[in-house]
Amino acid sequence: MLLILFLLLSNLLLLLLPSKSLFRHRSQRFVDRFRRDVSLFVRKGKGSVRRGFTIVEVVIVLAIIGILAAIAIPAYTNYIDRSHIKLTIRNIVLLEHAIKIFELENGRQPNNLNELGPVALLDDKGKTNTQSPPFLDPWGKPYGYLNLLNDNFPTCPNARRDKNNHPLSDDHDLYSNGANGITAKPVATGDGADDIIRADNGKFVGLGANY
Repeated sequence: MLLILFLLLSNLLLLLLPSKSLFRHRSQRFVDRFRRDVSLFVRKGKGSVRRGFTIVEVVIVLAIIGILAAIAIPAYTNYIDRSHIKLTIRNIVLLEHAIKIFELENGRQPNNLNELGPVALLDDKGKTNTQSPPFLDPWGKPYGYLNLLNDNFPTCPNARRDKNNHPLSDDHDLYSNGANGITAKPVATGDGADDIIRADNGKFVGLGANY
């Protein structure tokens, strides 16, 4: 029963890993070899006296399961975070495009994202869906926006800032609070480091820690 349980949990952990993960490939090879060994053991053991599992065998199987879980769960979490970051970057670019259209039509930037009305954004499956405000990032938090021309320009005291304490752009701030759901004005470190930001007037869109 423990061997069967181990195989079932191993397959479950493999399903949780991203398809491109090197660990998933190596784990699959390990599980395949283990299956062959179990099959050989069963064939050789036919007709022999059935015995129970020792405490050592139980501990070994549980330890292997624990090791697989300890590796697989963080790998899966990191994969999800990377996917969310990529999706957020693409949606920030789409929101920026909508802001530019609004500016061309109205001769000014929007004071908030609600003024944009419905915008075609990507969902977590990469499909385009028209969304209405408030626009939510993959972590379920509203995208942040600030029209810097309305923020005591050019000092922009409420603007988020780079490592040199300069505003990230001179037109508007557009960003996601990232995985921790918390933002901060300095984006290079601290709570702003995991934010997905728009900087240099749109020339950079990515993690605050990478800017």
